[in-house]
Amino acid sequence: METRVIQNLIQSYFDLVKKNIADIVPKTIMAFLINESRKKAHSELVEQIYVQGNLDQLIVEDPMITANRESCKKIITALKKAQNLLGEVT
Repeated sequence: METRVIQNLIQSYFDLVKKNIADIVPKTIMAFLINESRKKAHSELVEQIYVQGNLDQLIVEDPMITANRESCKKIITALKKAQNLLGEVT
């Protein structure tokens, strides 16, 4: 009787291990495929950027962002002046 119980437990354990391996193997293969595809796409995109020679166009900053930065710099300067004036008053 005990032998049968042990056999059943061992068989159940091996069935569980087989199921886990059957689940993990396709996931692992898919992860490798996705990582390789990502690396290949990245290298192709970088190569296309450098080959086309439009790198200067890609790194040009949007005029709205430049104007916004200048506006922020002016606000920071005004706030620093105000802070200095308040510091002198107190």
